[in-house]
Amino acid sequence: MKGKITHITPRGEYTNASGSFNKYQIRFDDGKEFQFLAKGEFKKSVGDLVDYKVTNEEYKTAKLEYNPQPTVNNNSKDQLIIRQSMVKAACEFHSTRILSDIHTVLADSQLLIDFINK
Repeated sequence: MKGKITHITPRGEYTNASGSFNKYQIRFDDGKEFQFLAKGEFKKSVGDLVDYKVTNEEYKTAKLEYNPQPTVNNNSKDQLIIRQSMVKAACEFHSTRILSDIHTVLADSQLLIDFINK
């Protein structure tokens, strides 16, 4: 789903096996409201157009979806080597962190891939 943020309200903290998160109630221009989790501050601002996915309709929870536009051909041999190396680096970095999950590892590896491709 896409929506333009009209209001952001902090709603305290939430802790689970993946760590501690800040909760935010986000209202969109179509009148819909959902609760989002973020590590630290919510990364978007009022007026931003965002892609999001509803994770639980009953509890009105959602998560942001990031669809970065690739700047380089992702199928080249060089890109495959970069991707593999960065996933390995992220796995090694998170291997001693008990609260890390696959989503955190892949998000960190994507940050490294983006950094290399700049």
